[in-house]
Amino acid sequence: MNYFLFKLQFDTAVHFGGADSALSLYTSEETLRADTLFSALCHETLVQHGEEALEQLCAQVRQGKFLLSDTMPWYGETFYLPKPIAASESTEEVETTLRKKVKKLAWIPVLEFDRYARSLHEGHFTPDEQPESFGTHYEQTKAAVPMQGDTMPYQVGLFRFAPDCGLYFICGFTEDGQDEDLEYLLDWLGATGIGGKVSSGYGKFHVVQKLCLNTPSDAQTKWLRRALSANRAPYLLLTTSLPQTDELDHALEGASFQLIRRSGFMASDRVETPLKKKTQYALSAGSVLQNRYQGALYDVGLSDVHPVYRYSKPIFMGVTL
Repeated sequence: MNYFLFKLQFDTAVHFGGADSALSLYTSEETLRADTLFSALCHETLVQHGEEALEQLCAQVRQGKFLLSDTMPWYGETFYLPKPIAASESTEEVETTLRKKVKKLAWIPVLEFDRYARSLHEGHFTPDEQPESFGTHYEQTKAAVPMQGDTMPYQVGLFRFAPDCGLYFICGFTEDGQDEDLEYLLDWLGATGIGGKVSSGYGKFHVVQKLCLNTPSDAQTKWLRRALSANRAPYLLLTTSLPQTDELDHALEGASFQLIRRSGFMASDRVETPLKKKTQYALSAGSVLQNRYQGALYDVGLSDVHPVYRYSKPIFMGVTL
């Protein structure tokens, strides 16, 4: 498997509505999960290349030839990983302020991951200097203009990344040229926008860096490559995803995990109003497992209009915890 890292910088604010929240319009998450990213890539593939190319992309996923992680934050030259879902066994007394600060952390710098992992067993973890947040949450007032009746104002939750922050994701390919195909799609997708409310100009981005992790160039990429290649438990899950039914029991043996609700609506040119997708509960990125699983590309459509796919093929890292 050839692993690549794509680093994205956002040119506008974003609206990443949470599929697990009834208030998804009024708030915005700071990252995108892999299923949302893949849906956007599918739509862009259809627009740029047509249905045959879309089916080829889906076939690559089903065959394990195309893998995606969730998006994760970066700050300057530092890449972050999800804080592992693992209980601390350390008996050391930790000052209250520091304990609360560490508890609130959602992301760990790549080169601090091993130090954080050791702190779960002895000592304590003191975060190095890093931003309090990767950007700013705010609300924007919009107006719904019906065919009849009064204009109705409503609020949209937005997030604007700080100038030295953005998102990155890792992808795995088995064939030459797949990284170039993805980079082409990302160029178009960045101009269109990703997430919600793109018709209002939100979610625009550009790729600032593409790294081949098979040929690491510094300490961070060496660490990432080593962890992605490690075939030993425990495994850190980088992709919010759901094992297949016959994989589930084995995957959950000895696992520490969080479940995330994945739902939403299907937008299609073949229907006038968006159709609801099947709801699934997936393992969140950051879950720690003893056994890998394959996952699947699930059809979550509730109608016969056309298949509606939800990406659920994981990327794992072998880590020391």
